[in-house]
Amino acid sequence: MAVLSALFAIVSGHIGRFRGRRLGGDGRGMALAGILLGRLLLFVCALVGLALIGFAAGLAFLADNL
Repeated sequence: MAVLSALFAIVSGHIGRFRGRRLGGDGRGMALAGILLGRLLLFVCALVGLALIGFAAGLAFLADNL
């Protein structure tokens, strides 16, 4: 669910930046914040995913050595 939220924030941010450019800069800062927070959330989700894969691999290694 977090990945979908991040993708939605990135797409909405890009749409907001495009519309803000047409309106003379109104709201472009909030759109940029949405883009940056969306990318940060995707990065955190990737790190958590890698940590879970590493944890599962570690458990498999420990179970194999019993």
